[in-house]
Amino acid sequence: MRAAECLLSLGDLYRMQEKYDEATEMIMRAQKQFEEIGQKHGVADCLQILSRIYMDQAQYGEAVGMFSNAQIQYQNIGRIVDVAWCYQYLGRTYGLQGQYEKAKEAFTEALELLKGFPGEKYKIGCTLLDFGHLFLVMKDFAEARRKYEEARDIFASHGQLEKYVDRCSRALAELDEAVSQ
Repeated sequence: MRAAECLLSLGDLYRMQEKYDEATEMIMRAQKQFEEIGQKHGVADCLQILSRIYMDQAQYGEAVGMFSNAQIQYQNIGRIVDVAWCYQYLGRTYGLQGQYEKAKEAFTEALELLKGFPGEKYKIGCTLLDFGHLFLVMKDFAEARRKYEEARDIFASHGQLEKYVDRCSRALAELDEAVSQ
């Protein structure tokens, strides 16, 4: 199992470095090992990272399919926070595709699931911030402001997330600029 975890970590590092071929190879190898030992959580993590690789490369159709698959895997093993995080990524992906209604549904579902986990400040805040970005793109400025302010308040309530308050402040400044044009 340790070897599979190392491959998974290495694959994610390659993804962050935008070395997508190497990332995909490592993640696929990790997934195979997790499958061989029956480690379902590891398999789901691999699917989620593969989804992000597709998303990073603007292969949105593949990303949606993979996120949906990861979401089902997480659901089957009771990892509700991870299910919510998949919905958050689906919301971002749908938004990038211009499928705004699907994006809104995905973000709403993510937030609904995360209500059961009030300690997940980072994931709740990120979901609200991304939801705000969606509303900004849709030119629903009032709703964008609400989401940005809610995200800012969530991040501000937890000292270790202070740097994310700045992201919300920047988003609010961009919103003010968009409204004034």
